[in-house]
Amino acid sequence: MVENLLLITYLLGVSPIATATPPKPVDPAILKSMAKSALSSVENLRGQKLSKPLKSGVKKKPEVTRFITERLADEYGPAKVQAEGDLLKLLGLIPTGLDYGDFMTRLLTEQVAGFYDHTRQELYLADWIPLFLQEPVMAHEIFHAIQDQEWGGGKLIDSKRYSHDEVLAHAALMEGDATVVMLMHTAVKAGGSGDDVSPFMLNMMAATIPLQMSSAEYPVMTGAPDYIKQSLVFPYQHGISFLAALRTTGWTWADFRKLYADPPASTEQILHPERYAPTRDEPSRVTVALPKGFTRTWDGVAGELHFRQVLLTNRPTGDAIEAAAGWDGDFTALLTDDRRQVIECVSTWDSEADAIAYATALQAWDTARAPAGKPKLALERKGSALYYTLSTDALLANETLSSLPLRTKIVIR
Repeated sequence: MVENLLLITYLLGVSPIATATPPKPVDPAILKSMAKSALSSVENLRGQKLSKPLKSGVKKKPEVTRFITERLADEYGPAKVQAEGDLLKLLGLIPTGLDYGDFMTRLLTEQVAGFYDHTRQELYLADWIPLFLQEPVMAHEIFHAIQDQEWGGGKLIDSKRYSHDEVLAHAALMEGDATVVMLMHTAVKAGGSGDDVSPFMLNMMAATIPLQMSSAEYPVMTGAPDYIKQSLVFPYQHGISFLAALRTTGWTWADFRKLYADPPASTEQILHPERYAPTRDEPSRVTVALPKGFTRTWDGVAGELHFRQVLLTNRPTGDAIEAAAGWDGDFTALLTDDRRQVIECVSTWDSEADAIAYATALQAWDTARAPAGKPKLALERKGSALYYTLSTDALLANETLSSLPLRTKIVIR
């Protein structure tokens, strides 16, 4: 997983401005020696040894850029990246003129601190990161290796196996836990103990992370649309607070390994840890038949975080969070007939009142959008189910909505 330098320097209490200018490359021999020390520390902290030697290599910035480009192509493919960008543009979440694939590559490359490649099971060390930051970053990445090789964590972020919402929830587990281990390692190096990393400390850090999302030293991140910023920060911020909540209810560090065999199934469970434990609230399943004459270029479960972020483009924060909190499942897709595009979305809610609340908020969101040339929103509610379509072709939006309930099956869980 590719790590964000801005967030890591903040979590370690270091000024990002002081680390933004690349220093002289670090001697690879020093880096490999540090990695060996960090591996021993992490294994002891979480009581789990790697069962085989950890492969590692030192990378320069251009090599990392190539890696990120290749991973996006392998994991999603250019067509899916393009379709995801088109979906976000129709919803007004990113500018219509933005080259989404290129922007995401530049954003991830701008702040990369190091990464563990679960497809090759190899740790890559960034030679441009300051020496005093190298070992904490290594601890974070080495724990990703343990998550992957010993607990099967690498499979949890496979977008071909899991929906968008599941992958984001799994990433929150993995990034949150790796960040906790990084902080524990740092506490031990300072003469303390891993238990010094208390739930209170974690919650305080998580609450202030959004304030650190931009810096003048990182122009791509500074200029990123809010939706992209929040998606990038979510696994760190809410992954940390999710684990802090479990610790507060009595989970031990050793208990956390159970999460990999039974991971959170939705961003809903990450945002509301009490819906994971002690009482599990599994998302309901929504399936939608494809209308004749169309193909799907993007589809899947968008999740509570996405529903919240749509409203946050122009609704008050508290209103958006409250309206999205009743989410219980969805199926979202971008359809095309090669000439036109339309988003169709079916969501189910915890109650009819929750469905009404989100429908009302979505209509307010639609009214507040700039009227000139905005895509047409067509909306219908039936009990606790909400159906909507969105297209620049108003006739297509209405026609798609008219058949949508007939093509939908909802299995409440």
